[in-house]
Amino acid sequence: MGRIDQETVNKILDTADIVEVVSDFVKLRRSGANYKGLCPFHNERTPSFSVNKARNICKCFSCGKGGSPVNFIMEHEQMTYVEALRWLARKYNIEVVEHDVSEADKEAASARESMFAVNEFALKHFEHNLTETAEGQSIALSYFRKRGINDAMVKRFHLGYSVEKSNDLYNTAREKGFSEQSLVDTGLCVRSDRGDCYDRFRTRVIFPIHTVSGRTVGFGGRTMRGDKQVAKYVNSPESIIYSKKKEIYGLYQAKSAIAKKDKAIMVEGYMDVISMHQAGVENVVASSGTSLTQEQIRALMRFTRNITVIYDSDAAGIKASLRGISLILAEGLNVKALLLPEGDDPDSFARSHSSTEVEEYLKTHEQDIIAFMTDILMRDVAPNDPTARAKVINTILQTVAMVDDQITRMSYVAQCARTFGMSEDVIALQLKKFVATRLETIEREAARARAQESIRPLMEEETKQGGSDSTPDPAVVEAAAKAVVSSGGLPADKSLLPYEKMILRYAVRYGLLEVATSATDGSMGALSVAGLIVSELGRAGLEFTDTTVKRTFEKIVEIANGEAFPLEHEEEYQRLLAVREAAYIEGVEKIRLSAENVSEIEKAETALTAKLDGDLWDSLDQFDMEYLQRQLCSSPDDAIRLLATDLACEKYTLSKIHTKYAQLETEQEQLTMLVPRAVHEYHAAVLSKELARLQGRLRDAVAGDSSEKMEDLLVEIASMQKLHNELARSNGERIILPKNR
Repeated sequence: MGRIDQETVNKILDTADIVEVVSDFVKLRRSGANYKGLCPFHNERTPSFSVNKARNICKCFSCGKGGSPVNFIMEHEQMTYVEALRWLARKYNIEVVEHDVSEADKEAASARESMFAVNEFALKHFEHNLTETAEGQSIALSYFRKRGINDAMVKRFHLGYSVEKSNDLYNTAREKGFSEQSLVDTGLCVRSDRGDCYDRFRTRVIFPIHTVSGRTVGFGGRTMRGDKQVAKYVNSPESIIYSKKKEIYGLYQAKSAIAKKDKAIMVEGYMDVISMHQAGVENVVASSGTSLTQEQIRALMRFTRNITVIYDSDAAGIKASLRGISLILAEGLNVKALLLPEGDDPDSFARSHSSTEVEEYLKTHEQDIIAFMTDILMRDVAPNDPTARAKVINTILQTVAMVDDQITRMSYVAQCARTFGMSEDVIALQLKKFVATRLETIEREAARARAQESIRPLMEEETKQGGSDSTPDPAVVEAAAKAVVSSGGLPADKSLLPYEKMILRYAVRYGLLEVATSATDGSMGALSVAGLIVSELGRAGLEFTDTTVKRTFEKIVEIANGEAFPLEHEEEYQRLLAVREAAYIEGVEKIRLSAENVSEIEKAETALTAKLDGDLWDSLDQFDMEYLQRQLCSSPDDAIRLLATDLACEKYTLSKIHTKYAQLETEQEQLTMLVPRAVHEYHAAVLSKELARLQGRLRDAVAGDSSEKMEDLLVEIASMQKLHNELARSNGERIILPKNR
């Protein structure tokens, strides 16, 4: 399968109407220029889901979900970007044209598809073995029956069985035309030292592992043998289609329930998931016996930001798995935990209780993760052991330090202070140290990555010249690393994000529009808003620190400088010009039929020309705005698409001083003032942080009694303070920033 041709993608994006697409799932009613309906992504009684036909985007102002037609289908149907494009193509009967790819790409794609195909064959083969063979029924199916698993769950999770014969799957697959290499690459079969192949999962019940879209990428197998020398569980090895750290067992079956309930329940094993689903709790997935990885967490984030982790009563296992909680918190998710009664795991608990009882227990026993950690970690701490107590507090605070949201973090501080009977100031001070350590570690790793990136060309060149063992001179490596660290700009800073997003908002909404600018010699010119932002940032020596903001702005500049936009702009201009000429001819005829003298005709024609010219340029500006937002809000890059959609819908508010005036200019009319001001405010914020840093160095110099160093720092601080004050004066009246989301 080739790649979808860009012209086809553009045709899909241009054709897809947000109102028509959303109307397939939501009953919409007209509300002014927009349409409104009940949000399909969360339960509500009052419509808060708004659909803007002009911008071709939708947005729920309650839960925040929405976007372009592509994004809506991705979110609602839980599809990938390409799958959503194909869905829209089918809806609008658009033929999907695909590009030919290189031979290497074809070979890689062919290998992947072969592996998917053989996995799908194996899945059906294992299912057949379970239900249609005497061995499968007597050994495997009876095992599932003893575990309380019904036929519906066997079918839902595609459970199977691999018979005892060592090459059953291998021989059957080869007879059907599947290659030996595909069987080995997927890990379904293993090649021995002698060169012959045998089945990896023989005499095991099979648990297929699916991607979020339902493709079979791997298998887990539990042995049916009583031999303790045999591994209880065996899993597919890593391959080009299967990565254990990326896949979550049961997500394919649970994704709809997770999205609907806005919560994912995390358990440990295959049977835990299946039994919970059978009990009616369907928003359950498993990490398959490993701690959650960053990739798995981000896969879950497509459906919810709320996770509840279920633990059994094994204290050692709980303490080991708590280490993974920090990773979840670092991704900004809301985490709760729940402890099952003594002797129970999710599988046994679900089998011994009704659906209502399971739901009620989960609802009433889940705890905030910090309270849960406190309960678990303090169990073995003696009341008179302050050292152990301090160790527990530090462990909890190191976890809290992973939370980026300041309000949430301070809530945890208050909670810890109450729990341990300590001052909030003491807790907050210790937490501050852990946060600083974490940020330093992040920046150190980023600096190391920049250094490695900087010296990579050098290493490659020296390797070419000196052979595989050749390495760059250590002095050169150190110099390159220092250069990268020193020139790497400001590290990403959450406090600067609102300023960066304000600038980007102007770029998202108006980036392709031209505004009047004046040169230093007083001459007038024109520059796009995106170009004006580039100019202002360059003049201030600034760059965006947030990677998503930076990538989105780079995409805007790429669109502005690309070939497609000027061409489509010119085509739209010619169309609007023809409309204007037709309106002018019609208007002149009406004027000459109704006017009483030549003077009145000239006056009316002048007014008509001014109005039609104004309408022409307004329509062209509107086209440019919608063109840019359509490209951004339909980007295959998830981060760009979501941020652009958010900023395109962001409301703009003038300060109260402006509202005293009887007549207000529109935001678009004020761009030549607003864009430089936004950059100046960003510059001032950067300077404020730099001043704080210098003042900290000055305090250190004072403490160290270094008069020479103090003198240099005072000069630098005075210079920077002067620049900061000048920026503050030039900014004038304050513009209210958008909320930091």
